[in-house]
Amino acid sequence: MAIIAITSCADSDPTVEPFPIHTDPDTGIEFVAVDRFSDEAGTVMRRSENPDLPTPNEPIDYDSDFLQHALSPDGDDVSYYAFDVNSLQSAPVYSIVYASDPSVQVKGQSAIFDHIPGDAGYNDFWQVIQVLVPDDYEVNSLRSLADIESSGYELVRTGTIINCPLVPFGSKAELANRDSVGWYKGQHVQYFSFEVQRVSVATDGPLDVPYAVVRVIFEDNDPSKGMKLDASTGKTHNVFDTIPSDDLYRALCRHDFVDSAGFDSVHNWESSKAASKVDIDMDNILVNCPVVIWPGSDT
Repeated sequence: MAIIAITSCADSDPTVEPFPIHTDPDTGIEFVAVDRFSDEAGTVMRRSENPDLPTPNEPIDYDSDFLQHALSPDGDDVSYYAFDVNSLQSAPVYSIVYASDPSVQVKGQSAIFDHIPGDAGYNDFWQVIQVLVPDDYEVNSLRSLADIESSGYELVRTGTIINCPLVPFGSKAELANRDSVGWYKGQHVQYFSFEVQRVSVATDGPLDVPYAVVRVIFEDNDPSKGMKLDASTGKTHNVFDTIPSDDLYRALCRHDFVDSAGFDSVHNWESSKAASKVDIDMDNILVNCPVVIWPGSDT
């Protein structure tokens, strides 16, 4: 599936059966149902427009279906996971640490989220808020924002932003930094972890998520036709302005669209800037595109 390729399926029936809820066999705790492709959660990846997308709460295989190709600034091959449009405004995630030493997280305690895809205010990018607990704190006794608020524990905003898409239980992304389980209103939720970013100021509200740029070329400048591919290699000529080895790398990427007539001339960032841009309704959207394979990476 090509990122932000939109299939016209207006006449298809969007009604689908949700995937069964998973329950932890050891604890009896359910995993919350997650649907990243509902009209409420998705922007360019909506099941109502592309019925081939996974059903509600169905595990998503990002390695098979959402691992995409692009070019580095120097023109080398890179791979990235294609998620969806995200906001500049981060959402809060709560990390439980000891008040006696806030640099130490409580071992075995899961992070606490208060939004899932489809909720107002959800974002793949989260501002870490520390919850300062006493040394005798019982691990995982806090399982929701309501628990935190009733506890009276001190909260400290960190100015740290982490890229953690919440996904249905059983989803796979082998190239993520981490595959973890958190809490959401007393239920489990699975998430992937990618890069960590720090901003200079921790505000009392959501933080603006830093972003980079990717130049994108559609077949015939038509998003419904997907990315234009090189006939000889089967690869795109989309180009990122930064990769993870760069100091200014960001996974949240503003999309600039290059005229498909200039496809053959685009081989790196400099040549992409010389190619003509084209106006598309989705211009300047911000998409979560974590680069996971690049020159010099371990994979």
